[in-house]
Amino acid sequence: MKKHFPIFLQKTEAKDLIYLDSAATTHKPAAVINEIGKFYSKEYSTVHRGVYEYASVATKQLENVREMVANFIGANSDEVVFTHSATEGVNLIAYSFGEKMLKQGDEVLVGVAEHHSNYLPWKRLCEKKEAIFKTIPICLDGTICIESYKKLLSDKVKIVAISHQSNVLGLINPIKKMAELAHEVGAIIVVDGAQMIAHEKVDVKELDVDFYVFSAHKMYGPTGAGILYGKYATLDQMDPFHVGGGMVELIDGSVITYRRPPHKFEAGTPMIAAVMGLGAAITWLNEIGMDQIRKHEQELSFTLYDGLKNEVTFITPLCRGSSILSFTIPGVHPSDASVWLSLENISIRSGNMCAQPLLTAMNLSNVIRVSLGIYNDVNDIDAFIEAVKAIKKAL
Repeated sequence: MKKHFPIFLQKTEAKDLIYLDSAATTHKPAAVINEIGKFYSKEYSTVHRGVYEYASVATKQLENVREMVANFIGANSDEVVFTHSATEGVNLIAYSFGEKMLKQGDEVLVGVAEHHSNYLPWKRLCEKKEAIFKTIPICLDGTICIESYKKLLSDKVKIVAISHQSNVLGLINPIKKMAELAHEVGAIIVVDGAQMIAHEKVDVKELDVDFYVFSAHKMYGPTGAGILYGKYATLDQMDPFHVGGGMVELIDGSVITYRRPPHKFEAGTPMIAAVMGLGAAITWLNEIGMDQIRKHEQELSFTLYDGLKNEVTFITPLCRGSSILSFTIPGVHPSDASVWLSLENISIRSGNMCAQPLLTAMNLSNVIRVSLGIYNDVNDIDAFIEAVKAIKKAL
């Protein structure tokens, strides 16, 4: 698959790039890069404003991408809101939904393994509204403790926030079951799908989630574009997060009428070129097939885990087969390992992964994370395994 990605085709004096940090951001195939260039050079215009041809074509293209996103996740197009990132999507929900419905004494449940982007907005909201912030614990193997989750649920719980796939553990949470249990007590569930969206097929209707957020840049698309899915009835009762041009229907004195979802949440000129790139990324992913992507990455994960299981300490053995594997090397600081690997032109991540509550709960401060993408192959994995063995021997 490397031939699809210009960054891997560069000829330099350095060793070939081995990129194992796709959980942070993915590289872009030529199809995405070319689509953005084509839009800027041949088709550029603003959207939802003018009636001239370029404006009309750009508007149609942007709305076509909205439809593509909807089909990709099993939603309706009027339930797809363009944001700048998954982080903005979570903040939008916390502000537009949480501010309106959360009251003093209400409870919000957040996974202890959450990325800070799906942790801090809820923590701040609870502090502001004098609501009670509680974390959902994990079991020793890293999985969600469903029995503990059940005990936390009550009619006081209004919001449950959880990731579909942990950005540290790599484990996939039982979202459908968690949504069902949340709905039984009248709570809504917000799912951070940023790590999941590029690796397996997602169907938001099947999962029955109330909100689902993700970013284009983690699914081979450009930075600057994100998606917020929300059930239409819920979006319709929410106030807008930003206000400005494009999201208002009528201003008549003191009476302001906003547009219907999703456009009432898209104030100002959208990230048009990034959305076009997202559309190209979805087309590219569909051509490959999400099942094929999952199979390919799973085989690489098996090889990596089995090659290092006697050399490192994996945070959870259940990461075998996952696109994300985190571990420590006995006697070696993760930062030292990261520097060593960078000298070999191997890109990985070390640190707390923006998941400090999780690492604290596991008595860790830093880990090494490897995250796989479609462009990785067995040669990458073999080279990485040998590099880790060399680090362990030398340090």
